Amino acid sequence: MMNLLPKLCPNLRKPLEIIEIHMGKAGKQPMSGQGHNRNRTSARLLIYILQSLFVWFLVLSGLSLSAQPSQEKTELKRILFVFDASQSMWGKWEGKSKMELAKALLIRVVDSLQQVPDTELALRLYGHQFPYPPGKCTDSKLEVAFAKNNHFRIKAVLRNLVPKGTTPIAYAIGEAAKDFEGMTDSRNMIILITDGLEECGGDPCAVSRELQSKGIIMKPFVIGLGTGMSGELDCIGTYFDADDADNFAKALNLALKQVSKDLTTVTVELADGNDVSRVTDIVMTFYEQPGNTPASSFVHTLTSSGIADTLYLDHHPQYRLELHTRPSLNLNQINLLEKQHNTIRIPVLQGKIQLSASGSMPFGKELYGLVKRCGKDEIIHVIHAGQAEDFLAGCYDVEVLSLPRLIFEGIVLEEKQTRHITVPQPGVLVLQRRHPVIGDLFVEHDGKLVWIYSLDSESVTTESLVLLPGNYRVIYRASRARKAAYTRELNITITPGKSLKVKL
Repeated sequence: MMNLLPKLCPNLRKPLEIIEIHMGKAGKQPMSGQGHNRNRTSARLLIYILQSLFVWFLVLSGLSLSAQPSQEKTELKRILFVFDASQSMWGKWEGKSKMELAKALLIRVVDSLQQVPDTELALRLYGHQFPYPPGKCTDSKLEVAFAKNNHFRIKAVLRNLVPKGTTPIAYAIGEAAKDFEGMTDSRNMIILITDGLEECGGDPCAVSRELQSKGIIMKPFVIGLGTGMSGELDCIGTYFDADDADNFAKALNLALKQVSKDLTTVTVELADGNDVSRVTDIVMTFYEQPGNTPASSFVHTLTSSGIADTLYLDHHPQYRLELHTRPSLNLNQINLLEKQHNTIRIPVLQGKIQLSASGSMPFGKELYGLVKRCGKDEIIHVIHAGQAEDFLAGCYDVEVLSLPRLIFEGIVLEEKQTRHITVPQPGVLVLQRRHPVIGDLFVEHDGKLVWIYSLDSESVTTESLVLLPGNYRVIYRASRARKAAYTRELNITITPGKSLKVKL
C-alpha cells in the first residue's frame, strides 16, 4: 500500500541516549480526556471533509473507481455510523437545518463507499423515535445492520429521518456493542456524528473505554457539529469540532487510517527527571528502517487530561524515532507490535539558555550565539538574544557572534534551570577617510594583538563598526602609498553605549 503520510526530511543526527520502549496489548492505550455554535463556516467545512471521506477510502484501499479488485486477501472493515437525530439538529446552517445538510452529506458518503471493497457499513440512530420534551433516554436503534450492498437501505433511512428527541450518547454507544456481536474477523469502527452533549446522565467516555478494552471496537472518531464540546467528548475517541477545516481534515484522516489494513497505535511518553510524563510540544519523526525513510512527523501533544495523545502509524517492520530536541534524541530499531497499542517512554530532561545584551544594540543590530556541546565543533543551534530556548541537560559552549567573538565555555545546564548569558553593551567605532586605506583592526588581549576585522580597502566613505568594550588598535596605510614606512597605528578605547569617531 502506498504510504500517504507527509514525507518530511529533517537532518539526521546520531543517537545520544538509550531510551526504553514498552509494549501493551490492543485496547489498553490511554484514553483521551478532554453549546452549539451554528455558523456558515461549519457547514461548508463539513461538506468539504465528508466529501473527502470516499477519496481517502479509495486511497487507503489502493484502488480507484475503475480499478479491479485486488487478488490479495484483505481484512474486512466495518464502519458503524452513530448519527444524532435529536431535536437540536433543527439548528440552522446557511439557511438550512443541520439535519438537512448532514443527511445529504452522509448520503453522498455512503453512496461513494459502495465502490470500496472489503468494507461494510451500518447505521445506528439516536433521538429519532420519541419527541422532546420529554424525550426518552433509551431512544437509540440500529436501523440498518451490517451487510453487503446495504447502501441503498442506509440512504433511504437517512432521507426519511426527522429530528425529534433527546441525546443519549452513552446509551447509543453501549448498544453499538450489540451491532458488532460475533464480528471478530474485521476491524470495527464507530464514527459518531453529534451536535450536542450527553443529556441523559450517562458516561459515554466510560462506555467507550469498556468497548475498547474488550476489543469490540477501535478508538471511535467523533465529529462535533459545533464548538465548545471537546472537553466532554474527546474522551470518547479522536474528536474534532466541525468548524476548523485543517484539523478536521487531519482528524478524519486518522479515523480512516484506524480501519486501514496495517495500522498500529503508539503513545510516546516524555518523562521529566521525576519520571512524570509531562514533557510535551516537541516535534518528533518516525523513520522507516532500514534506509531511514521519513514516515510520519508529529508535534507531541498532551490531551486535556494530561496524557500523551495516541498516534497512528502504518505498520512497518522497524522504525527509528527522532525527537527534535537540542540536541536531538534518537531511538533505533523500534519493533512495534502490529495492530496493537505500543508505548514508548523516553526521559527528556531540559533546561533553558537565554542570551541577552546588558544594554540596547546600536543600529537595531541583532545578537546571535552558536551553541555547541562542550569541547565539540558541531553547532547544535543558533540562539537569538532575548529568547530563552530549550536544550537537553548537559554541558555547552556558546560562541556569541559579536565583534570580537565572545566565547562562554563549560556552561552546565540542569533540568528546569535557565542559564543566562549576558553580553556587555557594545559601543560604536566610526572610521572616516577621504582616500582608500589598507589595514586591519585588532583587539588587545593578554598583551597580544588579536585580529578581528579587515578595513574596506576601496571605501572612501564612513565605516561604522559595533564593538564590545575594550582596547583596540587600527594598523593601516594609504592604499596608494608604496612604502611600509607610511604605516600608521591608532590606539582606540571603546566604552559601552558610546560612539567614537576616528579620522584615518
